[in-house]
Amino acid sequence: MSKLTFNAIDVETANSDRSSICQIGIVRVSDGIIKEKLSLMVNPEMPFSSFNVELHGIDEDTVLDTATLPQIYPRLRHILEGTVVVSHTSFDRGAMDGAAERYGIRPISARWLDSSQVARRAWPGKFRRRWSLAVIAGELGISFRHHDALEDARAAGEIVLRACQQTGVNIDGWLDRLS
Repeated sequence: MSKLTFNAIDVETANSDRSSICQIGIVRVSDGIIKEKLSLMVNPEMPFSSFNVELHGIDEDTVLDTATLPQIYPRLRHILEGTVVVSHTSFDRGAMDGAAERYGIRPISARWLDSSQVARRAWPGKFRRRWSLAVIAGELGISFRHHDALEDARAAGEIVLRACQQTGVNIDGWLDRLS
């Protein structure tokens, strides 16, 4: 199936502030095949909450010597600008935009596609109103290590690919349906 090219992204945060990104995972999909995976640890320059550390296992020591978001933003812009970016719910988009705002950086311009919305339309009623990444991926037989940004990005990308295969709708078609 043509037109199955996009980037899937997921972020982990240091605390309840969405802009406190401490890990970014990106999976580049071209013609329906995962071509590249990128995991970046990020120093959020903010304190970590015990809840978030317990959730993903990333703490201050993990990111102590890593780049800050402004330092890696040119690389992110190069990868994501002008592309379709898949995320599971709007959390990751909000985190990216919030972090850009916090640092006074122009947000990345991309066409965002929510894999939870795609799953709702592709398999209506299948998930009993439970749209978390873990539930949908589990129901579709997609194994992954939850709360690792790269693994979560891969799972979100796999959900969209399976929805495209199931329905025959390509990425542009999903963007049109969900706009």
